[in-house]
Amino acid sequence: GSLGALHTPSREDSVSAAAAVVQVQQRRHQQGKVTVKYDRKELRKRLVLEEWIVEQLGQLYGCEEEEMPDVEIDIDDLLDAANEEERALKLQETLVDCYKPTEEFIKELLTRIRGMRKLSPPQKKSI
Repeated sequence: GSLGALHTPSREDSVSAAAAVVQVQQRRHQQGKVTVKYDRKELRKRLVLEEWIVEQLGQLYGCEEEEMPDVEIDIDDLLDAANEEERALKLQETLVDCYKPTEEFIKELLTRIRGMRKLSPPQKKSI
C-alpha cells in the first residue's frame, strides 16, 4: 500500500504540522473579518464612483464606453497625492486629449474622493 510512508511519522512532526495549520487558519480568519468590515462599504463607494467616472468621461469625450480613448484614472494613485492641487494636476494630465473643458469634472471628482481610503496597498509600478 502507498500509505506506508504516512503511518510512522515521528510524534513531533505531526504536532508541529497540526499547529502550523491552526495558525494559518486563524490568521486567515482574522484577515477575512477585517477586509469584509472595511472593504464592503469602501468598495461600494468605489464602484459608484467608477461608474460615475465612466459616465462623465463618456460625456467629456462624447462617445460610448467602447470607443473611449485609453484614459485610466487610478483612484488609489489620486489618493496617494499630497494634496488637492497635485490630484488636479494628475487628472489634467490624464485628460489632456479631451477637447471639452474638464475643470468641472475634476472639481467634482476631487470632492467625491475626499475622505476615501485607498483599497490597494501601494504597488511598485512594474514595467
